[in-house]
Amino acid sequence: MSDTEDQTAPTGDAAGANPDNQAAPGNPQQPPLTIVHQYLKDLSFENPSTPKLQVAPGVQPSVDVKVDVTATALDEKVFEVSLHTTFKTTANEHVIYMGELVYACVAHLGNVRQQDMEPLLLIEVPRLLFPYSRAIISNATRDGGFQPLILTPFDFVALYRKRLESRAAQTSTETGTA
Repeated sequence: MSDTEDQTAPTGDAAGANPDNQAAPGNPQQPPLTIVHQYLKDLSFENPSTPKLQVAPGVQPSVDVKVDVTATALDEKVFEVSLHTTFKTTANEHVIYMGELVYACVAHLGNVRQQDMEPLLLIEVPRLLFPYSRAIISNATRDGGFQPLILTPFDFVALYRKRLESRAAQTSTETGTA
């Protein structure tokens, strides 16, 4: 009878106050970040010049990629973080292809200090989402009949710092005119 009970994982007091062995809210053992769900929110790919487009041999197409991150509160510690990526490839002033991708997730923040929430949401979460965005964009361009566009790793720290500088400049402008 008790032989099977002894071979299982500890329960009750032996596993702590929480029988599911999960960190309770406010517990320091709770992970600081949990990705609850991630998903493709929006994808657009346009191939405007095909089939008439002929890129001359030796012409190097120009690729323009823009990345942005937004975080929207869904609850006190639950946020939707969206990684927005737009891309456009041109040659001889003609658009070869262009696209837009919004890849998002629902993130739950555990025991995180208030001042650490924004960097966590705008730097670390996008770092986790980026490989998925890169794969989707690569597949979309390949499926559009082109060489896959493989994005190089993105510096989300620099993007965050730029956002802080912009916010500081806006605040000083508002303060100076008030």
